[in-house]
Amino acid sequence: MTADAAVRGIREIDPKGSIALIGKESHPPYDRPPLSKKLWQGKPMESIWRKTEALDVSLHLGRLAETLDPAQRRVGDDQGTVYTFDKLLLATGGTPRRFAFGDGDILYFRTLEDYRRLRALSDGKQHFAVIEGDSSAPRLPPRWR
Repeated sequence: MTADAAVRGIREIDPKGSIALIGKESHPPYDRPPLSKKLWQGKPMESIWRKTEALDVSLHLGRLAETLDPAQRRVGDDQGTVYTFDKLLLATGGTPRRFAFGDGDILYFRTLEDYRRLRALSDGKQHFAVIEGDSSAPRLPPRWR
């Protein structure tokens, strides 16, 4: 969502300049709130897409930016592609804080793939406990870390 918002902001100022978006996820930008709300209520998957590609942007999806050379104005990705730029917006995204236990038994719900995985698990009628988290939530007791 952040990358899409940035592209839209740039397009308001510069409708013709070239924009490339390098993203870790293999999907184009989408709205995250419907993953935990609307899709569970039967809204179609098509309702989440932000349609960033309609803004004349080159999407380089399923890639990680691994190297940055500000002096040469270059970014390299994990597939060996090197991109040049005049201006760079580095939006690093966020990742959930992970527990020190429960490998494989805890689903950290943030992405479309997380939704799909949880949906498949819930279709199997398994039992779940849900822990909501946010930046203002109290830290876990030391014995849980």
